[in-house]
Amino acid sequence: MSILNPSGRAPTLGDVTEFDCTMRDDIWEWARENADAIAAHWAEAKAAKPALFNGRVLIASDVGIEKSRLVSSHIETDYAALTYWRALGFPRADAFNLFGSGVVVTSDGAVLLGRMSAHTANAGFVYFPCGTPDLEDVKDGSVDIDGSILRELEEETGLSGEHLVLSPQRWISWDGPLFCCARRLDARLTAEEVRSICRARIAFDAKSELEDVVLVRSVDELAGLNVPAYTAALVGDVLGD
Repeated sequence: MSILNPSGRAPTLGDVTEFDCTMRDDIWEWARENADAIAAHWAEAKAAKPALFNGRVLIASDVGIEKSRLVSSHIETDYAALTYWRALGFPRADAFNLFGSGVVVTSDGAVLLGRMSAHTANAGFVYFPCGTPDLEDVKDGSVDIDGSILRELEEETGLSGEHLVLSPQRWISWDGPLFCCARRLDARLTAEEVRSICRARIAFDAKSELEDVVLVRSVDELAGLNVPAYTAALVGDVLGD
């Protein structure tokens, strides 16, 4: 199973009106059953990449679409469990790796992607700025995916509300266990202006998750890059390719 396309099929792409995500007071049974293997894998990963951090993250235990709304429930787990599940090729685990992605479109029509740094678990992959939801995104029992998108985008690229216009356009791009919740963000800036802000942010942060940004105007420009299938599908939809 390819990590770039875990289902082996074209991702399911669709429009949604909102992300309705809630917390569930439960444990991830698969992680409990594999606790020893997860610990051993994390020790190896940490030895190879000391900058890795085993924080608490959220995975989705149930996902569905109801009247054009994405509806999901989430449980808390370790990042180590998520990375081990991924390393195994996402075996059946009654879970989805559901996350938010910011689809930034510049004023001159380019789409922003980020290339992950060597010290990260996804080194070399190119995809939308994103992040696995964590406890910081939980508010009154709900998981704020829209808020997570904006927070991760600013942390990784330096782009904030002053640079962006929030679009009501939201998508889901579903590829087996990967469930990307994406929102369009229209930049008030050109591609080169966006690139300049992002590179300044990356240079400022010694622990930046991104090593660089990539701005594309065609799906053809993704050739030769380690781009997940769910990302390529979204890029094609945004650019009309």
